[in-house]
Amino acid sequence: MTRILIVEDEESILMALEDNLKLEGYEIVHALDGEEGLSKVIENSYDLIILDIMLPKINGFDVCRRIRQEGISTPILMLTAKSQEIDKVL
Repeated sequence: MTRILIVEDEESILMALEDNLKLEGYEIVHALDGEEGLSKVIENSYDLIILDIMLPKINGFDVCRRIRQEGISTPILMLTAKSQEIDKVL
């Protein structure tokens, strides 16, 4: 079964993603802040990480950098409410 980690602090977004992905047959694990998300990625294996950018404790950009520094190459889908082009490029 495909395992997906969702790192999202906004409960309504988290629940919507989790519910829809479970309906499609994916196994979902979630974390509510960047620190917890990073720990889960280091301790476990996932097929995909859905990572919010604006997170408590450690922001999504830093979580992503640290995941890659650990040599973990799991695909990461970044979520953002930011609409400026520079934010999207970064």
